[in-house]
Amino acid sequence: MSHGKGSSFDSLFSNIRNQVDKLPLSGKSKEKMLSKLGELKELTIEAREPRIALVGRRGAGKSSLINAMFGEEKQMVSSVRAGTGRGKWLWFPSVDDKKIRLLDSRGLGESERPVEESDSGTAVSQLKKEVEAEQPDVFLFLIKAKEADARVEEDIQELNNLRAFIREVHQYEVPVICVVTQVDELDPPYYKQLPLDGHPEKAKNIKTSVQLMEKRFKEYHIPLLATIPVCTYVDFDEKGKIVFDMRWNVDHLAEYLVEILPNEAKLKTAKAAKSISAKKKAAQKIILTMSGIAVLIGIEPIPFADMPLLTGLQAMMIMTIAYIAGREVNRAAAAEFIGAVGANLGVAFVVREGVRSAAKVIPAAGNMISGAVAGAVTYGIGQAGMAYYLEGKDLKRTKEAFEKGRKQFRKKRKYLQD
Repeated sequence: MSHGKGSSFDSLFSNIRNQVDKLPLSGKSKEKMLSKLGELKELTIEAREPRIALVGRRGAGKSSLINAMFGEEKQMVSSVRAGTGRGKWLWFPSVDDKKIRLLDSRGLGESERPVEESDSGTAVSQLKKEVEAEQPDVFLFLIKAKEADARVEEDIQELNNLRAFIREVHQYEVPVICVVTQVDELDPPYYKQLPLDGHPEKAKNIKTSVQLMEKRFKEYHIPLLATIPVCTYVDFDEKGKIVFDMRWNVDHLAEYLVEILPNEAKLKTAKAAKSISAKKKAAQKIILTMSGIAVLIGIEPIPFADMPLLTGLQAMMIMTIAYIAGREVNRAAAAEFIGAVGANLGVAFVVREGVRSAAKVIPAAGNMISGAVAGAVTYGIGQAGMAYYLEGKDLKRTKEAFEKGRKQFRKKRKYLQD
C-alpha cells in the first residue's frame, strides 16, 4: 500500500503475525490461520497498482474507457488518426499520481502512422518488448459495437500471439475481458437514455454484438472471462469537471476487474476506481478474510490471549476500508470508530468466555460458538466501516449496519471456515 516500510500499517500486521506465531494452535488450525494471513498480506502489505493492458484498433475507445472508469481526462483522445504511439507502459493519470499501470497499446491493424512517433515497425513487436519487461494482470480487448461483425480476426490472432509470448516468458496465462464499446450508437440511434438496455431493440442489438464477439474468441480458442458492453461517453469542462455523463455498465466492468485481478492488485484498483460498487467489492473481500481469521481465533481455547489479536485485526480492517475510500486512518482512530459503533469487545469477550465455561462438557461445540461470536463482531464492524467510509452514512445508520452485519454473519460462516 502507500505506507512506507515500518509504517503503523506494516507494524500492525507484523504484530498480528507475531501473536499468531506464539499461540498454542493445533497443526490444522495453524495451517488455516497462516493461509488466511498470507491472503491478508497479499491484499494489504503487498498491494500494488494493477497492470492493465488495453488492446484494440484505433477508435475503439481505449483512452475513453480509462477516462470513464477512473474519472480523469489526462489521456489524449484522437478521433481521426491513431492517437497512441508507442505501445508502452504508462502511469495513469501521471507519474506524479500513480494509480494504474497502463499498457496503452498502439491500435492493432493500423494503416496509418499514429499521431505520436513510434520507434517500432509494428504494434505487436513493440508490445512484446513491453510485456516482456512487465507482465500484464489482464488484457482488455476493446471493439466498437458496430464493428463486432467486421474483420477482427487479425486483432484476435495478434492478441493470441501476445498471450503465447507471455506464457513462454512469464509462465502466466493472462486473462482476457472483451469490452464492447460505444453501444449507444447501436440502433435505434435516437435512444440515448440510461439504462441503454432499457429499450428492447437496443438491448437486443447489444446482446447480438456481445454474442458475436464471444463466438469469434471461441473460434480462436481464447478463453474469455467475460464480454462486457459499455458506453463511456462523458464530457468535461475546462476545469476537468464532468458536465455530461452517459456512462453505462462502466461500474460493472470496474467491479469485475477488482474481483478477478490478483489479490495484490485489488485494493489499489478499487481505490483508483470511481465506482462505489468496485470499492465495496474490495472492502467485502477484506472483511471476509478478516472475519475468517477471527473465527479461527475464536475457535481456539485460549482465554485472554485472543483479545489483543482480535482488536488488532479489527483495527487493521477499518484502516484498510478507509484506505480504499481514499482516507488515511491510524490504529487509534480505527479503535475509536469501533467503539463509536457500539462494538463493545469487552462484552463480546465475556459472552465468548461465558459460552466456553458453560460448554466444558462439550468443549468443541463451545469453541465453535465462540468462533461464531468473534467472527460475527468482526464482520459487523466491517459492514459498519463500509457504511461510514464508502457510503457516507451517519453514525446512527453506521451502528445499524454493525447490528445487521452481526446477524447476517451466520450465512457467511461456511464460506469462512472452508
